[in-house]
Amino acid sequence: MKIQIKFSKEEAEGFKNFCMIKPPELEDELFYRQIFFAGCNAMTAEITSLVAAHKEAEEAKESEAKESEAKKSEAKEPDQVEDAKTE
Repeated sequence: MKIQIKFSKEEAEGFKNFCMIKPPELEDELFYRQIFFAGCNAMTAEITSLVAAHKEAEEAKESEAKESEAKKSEAKEPDQVEDAKTE
């Protein structure tokens, strides 16, 4: 697979400067591949943590809703008991 990336002038200059740190014994293609996969791994880790945080927030929201429903049910029960006594 071949991937081609278009950089703006500033991005191209930044990438060119970044490539100056490449070890001389490392081939260009291997260096670019390592940069690409490091970026993929970083993005995967970030997305995984965002999904986990979202899942925790949704679970917390659901448990709050269940607690709220339970409190509403408890509040209604005494009224229903009094209604039954008056009948």
